[in-house]
Amino acid sequence: MRSYFKLYIALCLSIFINGGCTSAGSKMSAQQPDSTKNLLEKFLSSKSLAHSTVAIKIIDLQSNEVLVSHNESLTVVPASVQKIFITAAALETFTPSHTFSTILSYSGEIDKEDVLHGDLYIIGGGDPTFGSPYFGDNYGNVINRLSDATKAAGIKKINGNIIGDASIFGEPNIPGTWIWEDIGNYFGAIPSGLNIYDNSYEIAFRSKKKPGTPTTILRITPEITGLAFENHVISAKDNRDNAWIFGSYLDNKRVITGAIPAGKENFIIKGAIPDPAKLVAEQLAEKLKTNGIAITGNTHSSFSASSKIQKRTLLEIKSPNLADIINKTNSKSVNLYADVLLMHLAATAGKPSLTEGGKILKSFWKDKGMHSEGIFLMDGSGSSRSNGVTADQIVFVLKYMNDSHYSEIFQESLATAGVSGTLRNFGKGSSLENNFYAKSGSMARIQSYAGYLTVASGKKLAIALIINNFDDEPAIIKNQIKDFLIEVYQNL
Repeated sequence: MRSYFKLYIALCLSIFINGGCTSAGSKMSAQQPDSTKNLLEKFLSSKSLAHSTVAIKIIDLQSNEVLVSHNESLTVVPASVQKIFITAAALETFTPSHTFSTILSYSGEIDKEDVLHGDLYIIGGGDPTFGSPYFGDNYGNVINRLSDATKAAGIKKINGNIIGDASIFGEPNIPGTWIWEDIGNYFGAIPSGLNIYDNSYEIAFRSKKKPGTPTTILRITPEITGLAFENHVISAKDNRDNAWIFGSYLDNKRVITGAIPAGKENFIIKGAIPDPAKLVAEQLAEKLKTNGIAITGNTHSSFSASSKIQKRTLLEIKSPNLADIINKTNSKSVNLYADVLLMHLAATAGKPSLTEGGKILKSFWKDKGMHSEGIFLMDGSGSSRSNGVTADQIVFVLKYMNDSHYSEIFQESLATAGVSGTLRNFGKGSSLENNFYAKSGSMARIQSYAGYLTVASGKKLAIALIINNFDDEPAIIKNQIKDFLIEVYQNL
């Protein structure tokens, strides 16, 4: 036992002499270039980061030289930066011109009196953006288009049901590691085989001027049949949305807590639609009735394949190109789009679930040459706190996509500092503006960035920077990261 202890002391002494003996939480690369040590040490010396885990890797994309590295092999929670793994893989797998289709069809027969004896189906093809406000020019009003196609087929009455078919992905499922606080809100919307309006709805509130007083719900848009609310939201001095919606998918009970700014006549918060496929069916049925088409059956969603039932197609609605979808996924950080894309990747292997999709995504990047140890992908969006990646793996993806045929499409999908997306206010008016293209990520006590920076010397760098468990306001941490990246711009 004593000999082992002596060996341990000798080993630590050797490490100390040759570059320092440090803990895993503060590991600094022994090969750090002298020109970057002061820059990095200044950033890490912040009191806000004293108890946090910081992982950084910066490389020169032309020479592949590692310029800055710190804890680059340590697994950290990435938040929304994780989206680059699925968006890059989707581009490489499906190609930028790929589209998703939603089909309107019917079963049975139309008789001489123009009565359909059968069911009307809206069959989802897993289009993440169907009816999205982001793509209004592509879709128009999808419910009107579905109704018009039914009318154009000569159907005047339906002796059957209106079915929202979401069977391409089967029963809705989410990782058990998604937190309850998220699921009822728009950013926790579940991926469905048939999506609509980004699977989100709006709640309009009126709040009194006196802080601490109850608020009133004015309306829900779109209206969702059976959705019931227990409202505990109060007015507050804080001029932010601090309200939270609690409730599960496929369930119509919602409890809303927290606070909204006082003295507002029309304050909007957004929730997650519990059953998007059912909502599509209900809205189409309502529109058909308005247009004089009677329906004898009911409206519902279906998650079981109906492929054995013979159907005739009335209309096909195609999504925007995948390149455009990925642009919004990354620049606007739309969780739903990333998770639906992961479901599609999983479906290529016959296993349409987020958990299985994470395994397939890991294998995808491993096959491309990425070291896959220490990576844990529970979803596509980065919503789960059980996700884990390394800065080294993030930089691998950035490097791979920089060399890809789709390099320009991928980089253009990232937000631009001081200009667009989630970075529109980050580095505005500084040397980062129009020079830093990145995916950002944030959750409670997590801030992350992954992207490309063209520095003053003309070099193009790939950057991964993730901070877990910082001890300060997010705005202060973002400002410290901004200052660090400005120094990178000036000195590397």
